[in-house]
Amino acid sequence: MMTNLKNLSILFMLSISSVSAIAQTFNITGQTTGIDDGTWLYLRTSSPEKTLDSTKVINGRFKLVGKTNEKVSHLAIYTAKYENYLFFWAEQNTHLQLKNGEFKKGIITGSKTQTQTDLRNKLKEPNRKLQDSLSQLLAKEKDIATKKELKEKLNTAKNAEKELDIKDVRDNPNSLISAYILSVYASTWGKEKSAELYNNLSSEMKNTTYGKTINDFINLNQEIKIGGKFADFEQANTADKKIKLSGIKAKYILLEFWGSWCGPCREENPNLVKTYNAYKDKGFEILGVAADDKKEQWLKAIKDDHLPWENVSDLKGDKNEAALIYGISAYPTNFLIDEKGIIIAKNLRGDALSKKLAELLP
Repeated sequence: MMTNLKNLSILFMLSISSVSAIAQTFNITGQTTGIDDGTWLYLRTSSPEKTLDSTKVINGRFKLVGKTNEKVSHLAIYTAKYENYLFFWAEQNTHLQLKNGEFKKGIITGSKTQTQTDLRNKLKEPNRKLQDSLSQLLAKEKDIATKKELKEKLNTAKNAEKELDIKDVRDNPNSLISAYILSVYASTWGKEKSAELYNNLSSEMKNTTYGKTINDFINLNQEIKIGGKFADFEQANTADKKIKLSGIKAKYILLEFWGSWCGPCREENPNLVKTYNAYKDKGFEILGVAADDKKEQWLKAIKDDHLPWENVSDLKGDKNEAALIYGISAYPTNFLIDEKGIIIAKNLRGDALSKKLAELLP
């Protein structure tokens, strides 16, 4: 009996130590310039969004405290309505020096991870400036030949940045930033490249939230392509009823990936509603999949935009499982599926969708 009690005691102590090892408290102190005393500052996780703390600036100083399940966390500090904001890597005791209107230029100390990020960003800065310059020239240019040349140069610069990121992840398998970068770009870089880089990560990085997200993508993604078969999935609709893609019967189904937070998605919704109303009686249906993590915001967007078709979400934000299956890297993204379950088009919007449906459903 004493042995059993001793074992239980050891297990209890181990469970306490493992919990305390997982939970991490972050003390975020700071000084401000140009911020009025009494101004509220807020602290939240970057993704998914979770408010951790809030405080007022007093005598140009502040202190915020947050707790997450990571030793190092990607957090955001911001004022009301995001007039000022800064994303940063927080460690146990992190200090910020912030200036009104220039939070993004804030000086961050006490976080080795943030220092590493700053060094990486400095290496990428020349390429970023080149991309900005080319984008500005492209926006103003009218000559077709010159525009083509500028687009080619811009694509070359973007590919160079991508290769730099890939090399960075490959060369730093023990870095949390590597796991973070790969989790962000996995769907963009594709399953094969992501699997290669993931397998190279250290065991510790594989077990982080970012590592688990990458693994989910690799396991779920089915590399959906035009001409290939659709992949089925099931998620809850606005009334919490499970809906399967295969359960929607129509001649043509538009699988629409969107989000209540996505400006371009919301701008496109009126066009989509107009097209839906024109072709719904001819055999056209839509299934919306929302990359949201807050049900209230999702429901409000559906109501505000008057979306009459079926909408589903697993409320996992941009880590929505259907989005991982379909390799979604940008929003909105859609797939047009025929009655045989074949993907016949991708990213048809506005007039392009109407014209395609006019051909298919005269």
